[in-house]
Amino acid sequence: MPAMFKYLGWFIKKEWPKYILIILFTILFTYALTVPPKYIGLAVDAVTTNVLTKSKALEYFGIILLSALVIYLSAILKNFLIGKLFHRLYYEIRNRFLRNVFRQDGDFFEEFHSGDLISRATGDSNTVSRVATYVFFHLLDTIASLVITFTMLVGLNFQLTIYSILPLPLIFIVVVILRPKIMRNWRQVRKEVSHLNNLVMESVSHVKLIRGFVKEEEDEEKLGENAERVYKTERKAVYMQAVFQPTFRMVTVISQGIALAYGAYLIMHQLNFTVGSLVTFNLYLAMFSQPLFRLGNQITVLAQSTISFERVAEIIRHQPTIIDNVNATELTEIEKIEFQKLSFKYPKDNFYTIQDINLKINKGETLGIVGKTGSGKTTLVRQLLRQYPITKGKLKFNGKNVPVYKKESIRKNIAYVPQEHQLFSRTVLENLNLGIGENTKLSLDEAVEYADFKKDLEFLTDGLNTIVGESGVTLSGGQKQRLSIARAFLKGADVLILDDSLSAVDGITELNILESLLKLREGKINVIVSHRLSVVENADKIIVLDQGRIVEEGTHQELMANRKWYYEQYLAQQMEVEDEK
Repeated sequence: MPAMFKYLGWFIKKEWPKYILIILFTILFTYALTVPPKYIGLAVDAVTTNVLTKSKALEYFGIILLSALVIYLSAILKNFLIGKLFHRLYYEIRNRFLRNVFRQDGDFFEEFHSGDLISRATGDSNTVSRVATYVFFHLLDTIASLVITFTMLVGLNFQLTIYSILPLPLIFIVVVILRPKIMRNWRQVRKEVSHLNNLVMESVSHVKLIRGFVKEEEDEEKLGENAERVYKTERKAVYMQAVFQPTFRMVTVISQGIALAYGAYLIMHQLNFTVGSLVTFNLYLAMFSQPLFRLGNQITVLAQSTISFERVAEIIRHQPTIIDNVNATELTEIEKIEFQKLSFKYPKDNFYTIQDINLKINKGETLGIVGKTGSGKTTLVRQLLRQYPITKGKLKFNGKNVPVYKKESIRKNIAYVPQEHQLFSRTVLENLNLGIGENTKLSLDEAVEYADFKKDLEFLTDGLNTIVGESGVTLSGGQKQRLSIARAFLKGADVLILDDSLSAVDGITELNILESLLKLREGKINVIVSHRLSVVENADKIIVLDQGRIVEEGTHQELMANRKWYYEQYLAQQMEVEDEK
């Protein structure tokens, strides 16, 4: 808990006037609650001694009515301010959470999956915000009630107060025993919930694949097993929390029994204690017991919130793997790219995915990258995006090593169309607009035309305003690719990377896009990764990768003359084309 409020110091400093006002209203509210019991006791004494007059009754009634009005107004103002603080803090935490997620590099998303991140950004952030506002001020309210009512109880009779609160240590014994268990269990609950969220997201995202293989029952069974595990884990937390309430209720009953018994003894022996005093004392004791009853739930929530805070703070405090140097400069344009003995392995791998890459790409050139599946083609082009730190060797832009430049400025100058096309569940137009940036020179119509996507618009229900569905589910594979290519064309970046982005289009469409590419991208760097060698046939340079190494390099004609893998693969693909005809 101290760690949570230490972290939230920036918010408390920012909103301190509201915190002060809430504290004042809390004290006023709690004190006003103690007024009615006092005057009820005086009224009882006045009745029992037969000295209650009409004017005195009206005075007591007026004071109680005024205290009720103060209680009502202070409660409204206090709850209004707490609500404002909660929503503001919830917004700030989620905003910081997402901003830091957007700063992360590739290895972060291998460690933290989307379902887990959503669980932390919603459930855990909500818990932290609620604890730092509602629960914190309710706890303050509890403490204020305990202090003020205890003072009132002692003022009525010190001995009676001491005897009445003797059972209270039972509460803290239960808390000390169960609190560590609650924290351990709640940590497991949040872990299991995150895992279930991941499974649900996978099932929803791949529903067509699951149906295609008729695996609905198996998927349902898997989800059911995980949901059952979450249920059993959380049920333990519920059981432990259930112990608190009976404990506090038992202590309350015992305390009231002691108060009534000893209070009656004081009255019967005329030891400066009246019936009105006993009524007031029991009302105060009930006010003293209620905060103790609430304290159990608050302690449980505080214990659980520590886990939620740790999960949220882990993301907010997570530093990107690649951090710009203090003196890093902006990369305004890319004229030359150079790989010098570059080797790379993913953070958790023991072997290099690409090894000893030596390669130069100059402005105006188109590079083709081909090779067997798993040869490292995608890994090689992703080095340009600075998603991972370089393991060995150097990558240079314009003759300077990449750490010289800010990573965001590098990415601004590169348009990337990945193998798995990322589309949002919005309109075609909104997905296209994502490509508009500082270097955009094309109109939307031109980009659509160059990507050979225009012919598809007339078949879409609402043309550019058609909702593409989650991950572009309403579009075919070829339409997704062409929409992604049109978006990349719009960016107008110095470097365009097409990572096997023409695999789902027919030969004529492929030819149209490649012709547009040569025309549109003249004088810029183009990198084309493909399994179909016809796509890279007209590239200025082609490299063949095998097990992460460059095994062949040259133009199409030079590679054909070598009569190695490229030659054999090209002939095999040409024969397949002839057979299809």
